[in-house]
Amino acid sequence: MRVIALVMLVACGGDNTMSGVDGGAGGSNGPSGPLVECVSQTNMYRQMNGKPALTESSQLETYAATGAMYDFTNGPHSHFEATQGGGIAFAENECPVQGNWMLDPGGDMSALVDMCIADFYSEGPGSDYNTHGHYINMMGPYTTLGCGIYQMGTGVTIVQDYGM
Repeated sequence: MRVIALVMLVACGGDNTMSGVDGGAGGSNGPSGPLVECVSQTNMYRQMNGKPALTESSQLETYAATGAMYDFTNGPHSHFEATQGGGIAFAENECPVQGNWMLDPGGDMSALVDMCIADFYSEGPGSDYNTHGHYINMMGPYTTLGCGIYQMGTGVTIVQDYGM
């Protein structure tokens, strides 16, 4: 499924400045490197807090990849809200291009993913979803995770979708 999602994103791009999952960035472990990093980093933080590991979901990855592409233009969480999670995603975290998430030419997409997830975690525990929502989602009762990344030029949108 991951390769299909990559092909769909590149095909939908229509010009050489758009790219899919790894954005052609150096330093990744191939096209899936940043996606695997997204799940492993999330699981590292969950483990630090006594939470069980999430399983990587190809179905959620496809959904998140579509969301990252859609949200790049339409704004954070637009796809998730419009589809109400598509029947598979119950929470979403996002580092949107509108929040100035950028990758320098030749940059390392996996390192950018690490920074994004560290930002989610840095919100820390709390009950106020407006202040701690990304952290709450990251530590939530979910069992699966899919990540999607969309890049155009230096702009990047990273999406995490959580499932049961």
